[in-house]
Amino acid sequence: MLKKKTTLFLILFILIVSLLFGDDQSELTINFSPSSLSLNPQLGYTTAEAQIFTALYEGLVSYQPVTLQPEPGMAESWTISEDGLVYTFHLRDGLKWSNGEPLNASDIRDSWVKLLTPGKKADYASLLDVIKGARAYRTGTASEKDLGVETPDNQTLIIHLVNKVPYFLQILCHYSFVPIHPSLDDSGLWWEESTIPVNGPYQFSRKPEKNKLVLEQNPEYWGREKVKINKINIQFSDDPAELMEQFRLYEVDWVVSGWGNETIDPGRLVLHPLFATSYFYFNNQEKPWDDPRVRTGLTLLLPWDEIRGSEYLPTSRLVPEIPNYPQFKGIEKAEVEKGLALLEEAGYPKGKGLPPIKIRVPYGDAENLKLMKENWETHLETEVIIEVVPFPRYFSSLKEPDYTLGQITWIGDYADPMTFLQMWQEGSSLNDASFSSEEYNRLLEEAVGEDRYEKMGEAEKLLLMTAQILPISHSPALNLIDLRFIDGWYPNVLDIHPFKYMGFKNSFVIPGTI
Repeated sequence: MLKKKTTLFLILFILIVSLLFGDDQSELTINFSPSSLSLNPQLGYTTAEAQIFTALYEGLVSYQPVTLQPEPGMAESWTISEDGLVYTFHLRDGLKWSNGEPLNASDIRDSWVKLLTPGKKADYASLLDVIKGARAYRTGTASEKDLGVETPDNQTLIIHLVNKVPYFLQILCHYSFVPIHPSLDDSGLWWEESTIPVNGPYQFSRKPEKNKLVLEQNPEYWGREKVKINKINIQFSDDPAELMEQFRLYEVDWVVSGWGNETIDPGRLVLHPLFATSYFYFNNQEKPWDDPRVRTGLTLLLPWDEIRGSEYLPTSRLVPEIPNYPQFKGIEKAEVEKGLALLEEAGYPKGKGLPPIKIRVPYGDAENLKLMKENWETHLETEVIIEVVPFPRYFSSLKEPDYTLGQITWIGDYADPMTFLQMWQEGSSLNDASFSSEEYNRLLEEAVGEDRYEKMGEAEKLLLMTAQILPISHSPALNLIDLRFIDGWYPNVLDIHPFKYMGFKNSFVIPGTI
């Protein structure tokens, strides 16, 4: 009898351990704050979308999870011409959509044509302007037949560039350039679609819901044998108390956003450098904010040491520190007399005649906003309005003309200084401020050779010294995740973590489970 009881105990123990740590327990739950998300990668904009899309889609190349260097995705290999102007990608054999249909090189070209459609509000479309004919087609001055992308057969994609672009492969890691299924309306957000064929390591296991996405492994994914987690639950909650209780009990494995000021176990908090900068910027869509004398004059009236004083990583620069990139500083202190002189030169003595200065922000209680308002109203005869537009509408409101300054935190889309600079180029689909400078455009166009860092540094200096951008701080990345329990999640400067590398560590025992 004792032997039978012992055997039964061992069986029960093995079952419990396998449920806790085995493959059947391979289910990851993540939390994001609620926001206005697109399931269509061509219309994405936020960091939440960028992370979610690593599960559902894959482009020609994808991010290596530690270094972020491009590694083979849909393309098994590629060659680059000696002059750097022609990229030839060779797709893997047997690529398929999640519905089993074949996925060919023409699907990529067709998707890019849709992305570049004239008038389409796709924020990242202009990143493809480096391809011959892309900008002309995007702006309505050429046909899609002029696009420098060829598909000589189902597994070959040939891309012709305007100039040599050292970071072109990094651009192609971006989610905007993945293929989208031809059955889907490329202008929609896809929340009402009953079926969304994808090509990434995961697919939708049921119809998407606004407060929750449930993903399962995609059996048609080329690398499915290496995908470790069976199911991903993505929830959208901004109830800090409930969320932290879920995290404490390991009901939520990874909190990207949505927590409050609760005490957090340091062993489950990951803080690391991020390729990001928080800044204010002037909206140039209405006069006189397009005048650099007005922008600089206003900026010199502000006490920048106080405005940046409370920040964790204060800065007067736009581009975070990069080896060999020029190091210089933007505007760092008030020069009231010089500022007032510039305003008078522009026709606004002591601010007389200036329209109200409207600062548009997602949160209105920051100390730096109070300092800006107080100092401008002290030195000028004008009104300063702090307008709060909460998420999720905030980002879309920045495309409107009816504000003076906006505030954002920009996280690089690829690991190159150009990710902070290209968006300010005239004609860029990311240039919501309608900033325009012939000198700036020229500097970026010339930033293709060995002196590209020097040219980009000059372009950044122009943005800062004309007060188009008012940097506040560099932002660290903060995630709540227990890396004793989860494998394949690595801190990196873009804070992007492809799901296909993640798995669970069976050696770590969750506190309280045994």
